[in-house]
Amino acid sequence: MKLFRLAAALAALTFALAACGGGSSSSSTPTPATGGGSSSGSGGNGTPVDVTLADFSIKVSGGTTLAPGTYTFNVTNNGPSGHNLTIEGPGVNDQATPTFTSGTQQLTVTLKDGSYELFCSVPGHKQAGMDVNLTVGSGGGGATGSTTTGSSGGGSTGSSGGGWG
Repeated sequence: MKLFRLAAALAALTFALAACGGGSSSSSTPTPATGGGSSSGSGGNGTPVDVTLADFSIKVSGGTTLAPGTYTFNVTNNGPSGHNLTIEGPGVNDQATPTFTSGTQQLTVTLKDGSYELFCSVPGHKQAGMDVNLTVGSGGGGATGSTTTGSSGGGSTGSSGGGWG
């Protein structure tokens, strides 16, 4: 019976690693952007916000509080696995960069007062810690997920990370 449990656990671990990208160097698979808000694959004309993705964290340069307006998220993947940045909140439904393994992608969206969730939609990555809440304007209700701290000015960096270093 112990051998069966060990084999089942090994199979589950193999599946989980495959879902996380497993170090594959294959080309990226785009995640379609759908729903409200505006998005752009490159050359965005919004206020720039730098975002860094890694295994398994998201760091938002300047903190996790913004004023309402149009923003271009300059998303850099510093991890070996494929990641994307997906945004959900008031007027923005599943806007996302393509899933990519290296370099920088841009995503331009218009954000209203409220709470937004920034996460990686690759299966298992959000649950592993790639999930950050962003407050726009006075905040309000909206997205759910892990809460991070940030400030509306200065160089504070809000981040979220899992237990996988």
